[in-house]
Amino acid sequence: MKNKWVKVIQIVSLLIAVGFLCLQIGSLVVHSYYEAEYIDDRLFYVFNIIIVIGVSVNLLLTFKKKVALVIVSCAVVILLSVQSYLLFQSNQHIQQITNVSPDLQEVFSVKKNLDTGTATYYRSYYGILGRPKEDLESSISETGNIEWIADDIAVFTYTDIDHNIRQFVGTYGDRQDGRSYSYVEAQIRGEWEGEQTTLSATSEGVTIVHNGTSQFFKWEQAKQYGTLAIVFSENNQAKWTIGLGEDFHYDENTPDPPIGSIILYEASMEGVLPVKLMYSGQTPLS
Repeated sequence: MKNKWVKVIQIVSLLIAVGFLCLQIGSLVVHSYYEAEYIDDRLFYVFNIIIVIGVSVNLLLTFKKKVALVIVSCAVVILLSVQSYLLFQSNQHIQQITNVSPDLQEVFSVKKNLDTGTATYYRSYYGILGRPKEDLESSISETGNIEWIADDIAVFTYTDIDHNIRQFVGTYGDRQDGRSYSYVEAQIRGEWEGEQTTLSATSEGVTIVHNGTSQFFKWEQAKQYGTLAIVFSENNQAKWTIGLGEDFHYDENTPDPPIGSIILYEASMEGVLPVKLMYSGQTPLS
């Protein structure tokens, strides 16, 4: 029975090592053809460590002589040390800002070059592989939180080198079945209400009343991300993100009002909670 379990462990460990080796080779092939890379660079070294452990377990259970076991053990220690050092070194040049969506379907990834301060947003296209999509409009000085205001909307809050609060939004879905590009501005016209919060969207802009404080933003102050979210800024400071809720639906071909909710998220390094707003009617005519 003991020999049987030894054989099983040998086979399983070898299969794991071969599987991750094929994954590493496949990632190199994909990178050469599609310019895709691991969504998080640390995965490359983690997978190498798994390969080393898988091979070492197989060899340690295969060899019986003490000398061979010592040689294998020393080789394993050296290889693991090398990979751990390379993993440490990679973190000295590239800061990985990675977060997985609540439903485990999407990965938000930003890679910050610590030497230049520039940061690039990566979009996942092949599971754990991704391609650079766009650079953040300002360098990152301090990273804040990543808040998933919906399963397909991630809001990344950070400060730039001028100590301004910024927000970048990763969007991974659509509320119009991908038929055409849609503008958030046109879809949220009307009055919206939530807990201690109201929002009024007109052709002029948006008025947000939150905890008794009122703020007005023109549409020119908004930047749209994908088809699901917009960020309002003032004097290079992000103020609010508005995202379309997962239950949101609007048909521009009918006079019917939008159905569902929108999500309001304040730009703050303190980690505030998103506010859910429901449609309450058309904006009054002035």
